[in-house]
Amino acid sequence: MPSAAEAGRQLFYGKAGCDACHSGRFQTDQAFHAIAMPQIGPGKAARFESGFRDEGRQRVTGAAEDAYRFRTPSLRNVTETAPYGHDGAYASLEAVVRHHLDPVAALGAYDLSQARLPHLPGARDHMVLADPPEMARIAAASELAPVALSDAEVAQILAFLAALTDPAGLAGRLGVPGMVPSGLPVPR
Repeated sequence: MPSAAEAGRQLFYGKAGCDACHSGRFQTDQAFHAIAMPQIGPGKAARFESGFRDEGRQRVTGAAEDAYRFRTPSLRNVTETAPYGHDGAYASLEAVVRHHLDPVAALGAYDLSQARLPHLPGARDHMVLADPPEMARIAAASELAPVALSDAEVAQILAFLAALTDPAGLAGRLGVPGMVPSGLPVPR
């Protein structure tokens, strides 16, 4: 492992505390955590509801303590899985890593231009961002304490995350099928 990636590994499993949630073989505890992730897009609503909120795990359990909790994603091949966040709020891996350093501050400073959204006439992807009470609820639910890292340390963590890339996994260990069940061809 290159020295920057090794330094990043030490930070990941040490000072940065990333392994509190990103642990195990696939760097995920498969649990749900509230980390003040900015909410963009249409949210989750039943047909009879109006609104753009996405309460996360609470929508399934009904438990107030599950508000704004989302499952910890695996970090295998993470450099190839943009956008980041449950709703794709961050286009770059560095941006989402920096979000984790101080989630509440990052939520307050979030700019929708960090997302890569298709142009959809009439889309109101910013509705939650423009709702101060909802933003306050998201921030209050955050469970992740701020961590101070230098730019160099962030770069080392990014180098470690890049080291989790598995070229064989990206290519597909079983190969790429010629077509999918619908009969459509798969571009190669």
